[in-house]
Amino acid sequence: MVEVNREFVVSGIAESLEIEISQLNITSSSSDFEEWDSLGHISIMSFLDKNYDEITERVPDFASATSVIEIITLLEKFG
Repeated sequence: MVEVNREFVVSGIAESLEIEISQLNITSSSSDFEEWDSLGHISIMSFLDKNYDEITERVPDFASATSVIEIITLLEKFG
């Protein structure tokens, strides 16, 4: 299991969705934000690929991840 900087991930997701970081936390999910639509999810995946060595190509589960904690758990498991 890899140690993941959770604050960095939350910040990156907020930036990807173009929302204030104060609006997002570890328990946030796609249903909490209209910005987390299909295009927002692609932006999140792009952030992950840029910062975690193209991880979404190696771990297809990121495509269906719908919460911050789910993304962090996948990063910890496969990152």
